Amino acid sequence: MSISKLFVKVFNEDIFEQVDHDNLYSDLDDDLEGANCSTVPDPRPAKLSDLSVTKQMIIVRTWLDDKFQQIQTDSNEEIRRLYMETESRIGPDLTIFDVDYTTTVRVSSDRLALRSQGSFNTVRANCCVYGGRWMYEIHLHTKGVMQIGWASNSCQFNENSGVGDTKSSYGYDGSKQQIWHISTKKYGDKWQIGDVIGVTIDVEKEVIEYYRNGRSMGVAFYKLEKGPGITFFAAISLGYTQGIEANFGNRPFMYPVPGFQPLMARPILKLRRANLLLNYLINLAGIFSKYNAQSATALSNASEARVSTKKTVYCIFATLLIEKFTNEIFDPYIIEDVLLNRISSLTTLAAEKESRHTVLQGLLSLFWNYMEGDEIKFVLRKLVNALLGTFTHTIQGLDYEKHHHALSMLHCLCLHEQTRKYLLEGKLFKKHCLAFFLYIHPLEFYIMEELLPDSMAWTEGIDGPKEKYMNVVDKVRKVTETLYVAQKDLLSTLLINFDGTRESPSSRSIFLVKMRRYVIDLSMEQRPFHAFFFMQSSIQHPLDAPVALAFAGILIDQTRAMFKEEMPSKNVEVNSDFFIDGTFDYMHFDRVGGVLSHLRKVHRGDIDARLGAARTQQIYDDDRQNLRVNEVDTTLYLLGENINNVAVVGRTQGDSNTTYTHFLNPRPSSSAESSPGNADVEVSLCELLDLCVIFYYSAGHKYIVKIATVRDEIAALNEVLKETKFYREDIERKLVALEQHANVCMNENHQHVMGELRSKFSQRQNVFATRSIALARKQIWLRGVALNGHRRSLLIWLLERMLRTLTSASNTGSLFSFVPEVYVNTLPILLDAVMDFSHHDLKAQFEASDAECGVNSAAEFLGIHSADPRIVLASCKDSLLQALGTLTCHKSGVRALERTSKRSQACLVRALLRPYENRAWGQSNWLLLRFWMGEGYAYKDSRQPSVWQGGSLPLHQGLCRSRSRNETHTGLLHNVAPANPSKHFQRLIGAKLVEDEPFATAFLNSVLSQLNWAFSEFILLLQEIQNTAQRQENTLFEPKQLKICSMCFELTVSLMRCLEMVITAAPEVVTDASRPNSDLLLNRICQLISQVLSRVTVPPGCFQFVVDMCSADLNAVTHYPIVTAALGILLALMQEELESDMRPQIVTRVSRAFLTDPSFQFATLEFALGEIRTPLLEQKSIPRGNFDPSSRPHIDPLTNDVRVPLPNNSKRIRADPPILKFALNDFPSHVSAEEIDNVRSLIESLRIKQTLLSDITLPSEDSLCPICCAKPITAVFTPCKHQSCSDCIMQHMMNSKVCFYCKTTIQTIETLDGEVIYSNDEVVPTPMAERA
Repeated sequence: MSISKLFVKVFNEDIFEQVDHDNLYSDLDDDLEGANCSTVPDPRPAKLSDLSVTKQMIIVRTWLDDKFQQIQTDSNEEIRRLYMETESRIGPDLTIFDVDYTTTVRVSSDRLALRSQGSFNTVRANCCVYGGRWMYEIHLHTKGVMQIGWASNSCQFNENSGVGDTKSSYGYDGSKQQIWHISTKKYGDKWQIGDVIGVTIDVEKEVIEYYRNGRSMGVAFYKLEKGPGITFFAAISLGYTQGIEANFGNRPFMYPVPGFQPLMARPILKLRRANLLLNYLINLAGIFSKYNAQSATALSNASEARVSTKKTVYCIFATLLIEKFTNEIFDPYIIEDVLLNRISSLTTLAAEKESRHTVLQGLLSLFWNYMEGDEIKFVLRKLVNALLGTFTHTIQGLDYEKHHHALSMLHCLCLHEQTRKYLLEGKLFKKHCLAFFLYIHPLEFYIMEELLPDSMAWTEGIDGPKEKYMNVVDKVRKVTETLYVAQKDLLSTLLINFDGTRESPSSRSIFLVKMRRYVIDLSMEQRPFHAFFFMQSSIQHPLDAPVALAFAGILIDQTRAMFKEEMPSKNVEVNSDFFIDGTFDYMHFDRVGGVLSHLRKVHRGDIDARLGAARTQQIYDDDRQNLRVNEVDTTLYLLGENINNVAVVGRTQGDSNTTYTHFLNPRPSSSAESSPGNADVEVSLCELLDLCVIFYYSAGHKYIVKIATVRDEIAALNEVLKETKFYREDIERKLVALEQHANVCMNENHQHVMGELRSKFSQRQNVFATRSIALARKQIWLRGVALNGHRRSLLIWLLERMLRTLTSASNTGSLFSFVPEVYVNTLPILLDAVMDFSHHDLKAQFEASDAECGVNSAAEFLGIHSADPRIVLASCKDSLLQALGTLTCHKSGVRALERTSKRSQACLVRALLRPYENRAWGQSNWLLLRFWMGEGYAYKDSRQPSVWQGGSLPLHQGLCRSRSRNETHTGLLHNVAPANPSKHFQRLIGAKLVEDEPFATAFLNSVLSQLNWAFSEFILLLQEIQNTAQRQENTLFEPKQLKICSMCFELTVSLMRCLEMVITAAPEVVTDASRPNSDLLLNRICQLISQVLSRVTVPPGCFQFVVDMCSADLNAVTHYPIVTAALGILLALMQEELESDMRPQIVTRVSRAFLTDPSFQFATLEFALGEIRTPLLEQKSIPRGNFDPSSRPHIDPLTNDVRVPLPNNSKRIRADPPILKFALNDFPSHVSAEEIDNVRSLIESLRIKQTLLSDITLPSEDSLCPICCAKPITAVFTPCKHQSCSDCIMQHMMNSKVCFYCKTTIQTIETLDGEVIYSNDEVVPTPMAERA
């Protein structure tokens, strides 16, 4: 048959008509030479079509070789001219970075991309120039400290000296906007991630110039160092974690500069050959696509045979073309300049979606069928890299067209099944490739300035037109909306679930397996030694926080859409059975109940009942099989041989590529990861939701905290601007009044002072206003794109789904222990985002109406599980407390807790009131105070007035959190939130303590013990600080010591406030004499409060000394919080007496306990009012009850008051006068006049009570309790017969069962009258006692 027509369809020429007939058969003439013509028949066929296909293919091959030869001839002149232009270049043809294995720089396989792992690394290219005009481009992956430029061959670099720091090197740092050549000066623009920096050098003119995204920033350097032997290398210095990708001409320049040559010559010959071959291949792909379309319909057998014959010829053509094409296509320049450009012009995304049999689909199939697997994979990787380079490039203006086009081209490639599966397997999840494609780069700052002039900027501090500002936000959102839709469409294509076969898994199955590995590797940053794990994982550097948030948002969005589309009638949650049966692999994450292997042993019976015996047996068989498969040589592990094989540059050295991660978390081989066929719909969607939770916990949430930081900074600037405006107007008003005063004559000096004042205020206002405007511009992108209303709704949806999953898992009983820890640990992070961080305007209280359902569910779950014994992990317990803290910091959260079920509230109250032992009692005590703050005495706000701030300025700020350097929270104890008291929970707490006496006693005893410890430690630290300061001048204290001191003080105050709440909510616990331990608790409370007041008030001691130091590290240590807390407890104890009768006729238990305490003095109470009238006496001189008047001449025997003036024989305590004095009147915004009057009433009432103590006789020293030395002996211990007061021994028995003196086990405690008040039933009788 003749292939002429088929040839024309592919090659667009008919060579068979142009070829001479004799030449066609010249080979046959040679074979028959010398034969007898009469005997040998004529071998020439009558027609050309009768020539064999093999012969015709030889003709085609010869013709194609001639074509290549002609291209060579036509290109010789251009190649020669190019050689002449590049003769001043020295080095190999392939230009790459010259990196060895001794440097701490990660380098890509093509030696063009770098990421520094050292403090300051310098790398040069492997070629140099000594004349001509040259350039190269740098694509920025980060925007930190880097110095880019040229360096001579004589330069020596180290970690302190980079490009531009030596005599013969020249560098530009866009992060600092400076150029470097020994000295430095301002130059250029501030660069951003995605910028392309062009670096040019004109050796002849001795000029170096830089370009940012194709725009010249001006000449940077003149008069370069030139001379014999001096050459210039392209060089770059990178700060820690900084990354770039260079283009020395390895690919087409994105912004070529006319007249400048790339360091690597353009492959002219390869370009022409590749263009020619690709034209033929595209023609052939179109023919194959038509055949594929026809094969989908029913055809006759004859047609099938005819098509099959033609297809054979086309297959031969394809083999011939691919053979030659593979010689050209492996150059990245060819892939980007030829293949990518032709694909871009070949089709559109709409056309590719409309038909499965397009030319592009045929071309890709052609590549997969006729190229080696490694060859087509290499080409696809380079294609995706080129598209990613375009997509991550800085936005020019408001035009995202280039980015949209690059994303569409990637989508077109992914519509081809085999290509899509390979990209999922081998490309998209490496080096965050897919994450970058799903991230929208923000607009340039100068574009923001054009969109929002200074006059249109709005914050509460600078006012401005808010409506216009929000219109700009909406405009930016609309500009990016189409790109977001395209990104979501691409993700939908990657999650196709109908392309699985018996041999290969579906795209969704591959996506889920690769995504899980990717997310688990990202989560290594959350674990200890995460830097080492990162080096061992598939991720070479952490994912940027803005990219992670964008990826998390679109992943959640797609998951929600797929649940609606594929499972509309099912509750959206993760099936808890998947946590139990090992369907999902959580690698290093533990379960809330502990280690998975242990849980499966303990709960074997429950698993049988839940999953069935057969499924349970299969799980245990799989576990045993995995143990055998993943068995490792522990000797090698301990020796660390494989660990030391890790190289920073390139791949792992040595034959063994086993990593430390494998030893800790063995993974099955990749072939076993994805099972063939389509994924189960329910399992796949549940896994997708599960991955959303893990990804948000691992990386997605970090940028939200930074977004909130911008908001908080704007709020702080607003306060400063309002304050500046207030003071400026106030002074101007006074100056105007002064000018208008008739008796004042304003001279020039006065006018100069007034003008200077106005200038200073204006200058101050301009500085803060400028910063506010800059942040307002930044917040446009945050409001409109990064964390807009849509993304907030996605976070709310994820919170609700996660809580539904946890609630369902909790209903499984003991199997709740199998829930992965990440679900509980994500709760406080998500609640923070929904209730606080996703709001862009700081307010004292945020509205959460759109998240009411999620917040209510969170409150219900947290209340029930606040002390769930199934939750064993300490991190999960802490996360529950953190989540409760988030709720109690917001009014909507407190109201949600009040709306929960009675069971949930009872569980929460019981959990918070557990004894403060062997648990994180500091945080639970903080939670209790959230229900009390705003109700306590002078306890309106958690921001206590500082020493130098005063108390006249009210505070209306919102929630404030202390964060560490990596933006993580430092714990509940550092949260400062507005008051949201809950009378409802106060009543519940009071009811619980009243109805359960042993529970209340245990709780209060633990609180008092911790208070005693915290205050004692605090005083010891104060004494150390005072002694050190008095011994040395200009003493520098250790920050750690000051931090511990401040923490002990804050714990002391918080425990005192807890006591205040308990006594107010349940006064019966200490005032009801019928309760067994009320006397003990009352006396302990009075003793502690007396000790606290005597230590921090008068006489001035170490506390006053530290307050007078005015140390910034101890700014929380002031009189106000601790004195008001002590007064609050006293007022709560005396509340009933103060309200019933101001002049009672009897001394109550509370008054007696307080007045008879050895440490009590009226001066400590008068100190709070700033008016100490009662003299301060030594302890042994303090009166207690009635006594002989002759021995106490300074005491009035009738009134029991101190006589004034004092006799000379009374001993006064003298101390240095305080520098900073204290009085409640100085804090009008924190203490009301009524509260101050209550203190006066308290002092007056106690004075009256003291006069009524005349019926009390002072006991002799021999009859005093030897433990407290204050109360008479009332109890005897058996069998040892030691004695003390009943309060001391009962307090001791709460913590120990042995005698205070001789350590003998106490059997009973009796009063002096013989009444048994305590019996130890646990005492084992001795043999002697049994015989008796």
